[in-house]
Amino acid sequence: MLSKLFKGKSGSLRLVAGVFAAVLAASLLVPAGALAQRSDAELKQLFESKPVNIIVGSAPGGGYDTFSRMVARFVANYLPGNPSFIVRNVPGAGQLRGLRRAMKAKPDGMTLGLLHPRFVQRELAGTDVPDFDLKKVRVLGSPSAGAVPRIWCVRRDIGTTYADLVKRGTPVTSGGNAPGAAFGIGPQFVQELGGPIKMVYGYGGTSEIMAAFDRDEMEGVDRCVEENVPRLFPKWVTDKKVAPIFWWEKEPSKDWIGKLGATKVPHLFDVVNPTEEQKNAFLVAQQFNTFSRIFVLQPGVPDDVYNVWKKAFEATTKDAGFLKAAAVAGLDVALGTSEDFQAGLKRYETLTPNGEKLLKNLMGIK
Repeated sequence: MLSKLFKGKSGSLRLVAGVFAAVLAASLLVPAGALAQRSDAELKQLFESKPVNIIVGSAPGGGYDTFSRMVARFVANYLPGNPSFIVRNVPGAGQLRGLRRAMKAKPDGMTLGLLHPRFVQRELAGTDVPDFDLKKVRVLGSPSAGAVPRIWCVRRDIGTTYADLVKRGTPVTSGGNAPGAAFGIGPQFVQELGGPIKMVYGYGGTSEIMAAFDRDEMEGVDRCVEENVPRLFPKWVTDKKVAPIFWWEKEPSKDWIGKLGATKVPHLFDVVNPTEEQKNAFLVAQQFNTFSRIFVLQPGVPDDVYNVWKKAFEATTKDAGFLKAAAVAGLDVALGTSEDFQAGLKRYETLTPNGEKLLKNLMGIK
């Protein structure tokens, strides 16, 4: 096209071609989303221009909705212009409808979406999530990414250590909801590595699983934690029915371990001795089980706007008013940053096909 336009004018052609090449080269050096930094006044004008939308993919009243409304209430204090907010509930397709709506919005920083970890898991497992790009989405963080103690116990009459279970010769049955559940991922990992556990799925919630163990329908239970046992089955402690075998995610308190009749309980990795890759597969599955209610912006949101949002979001999760409101709602606050999220993705990238296969199994995706 250039040669046709400047036919017979070789000097002009060389000049224009050189300028074009320089501009193209310079443009390739600019990362996606990067624009000239706006002044504080320009950013204030942006956030004052219209209300910020938070699109929630679930109905009002749940944890995702409650956290969204709390963020809308407090985050404005940390954004230029103190903008107003509108929370829009767009339920359907397991929160996918709301996520797609948010991802299709104009990438100007005025529409937030919420990302359920199941969509992260699907993308990691190679299943495309419509209108969502895991590598390009701009993650702000999660207000509820905290690790909690997880302990797997067995009936004390069949053993008190992992070595006892290995010597027993027959697998210990342990119940769960379905493969990939946060509680059951510990014993499931042992089963995947050929350990002495057989997972039995199809149970309902925590109380149903614990009741099945209590009536000796199974021999192991993954709800052996201080949050549940004293409230639902206190006799497990008073009658010395259970023996803790291993823990994962967050180390339980010495006081609780003592009440379970032990002085020390090993971490999951210390009883099955996994390879480094097997550890990484487990840690990725664990992280994206606990990293819930992830607030995100669209790919292409300018860097200056994205950075303002990240700082505001993190400040909000430390705000005294926000923490008090969460406590009243019965919600725990534990910040998971965008850097934490990216670290999980980098760990995933180290996996070989065998590691990816293990990860899929741990996430319950075939």
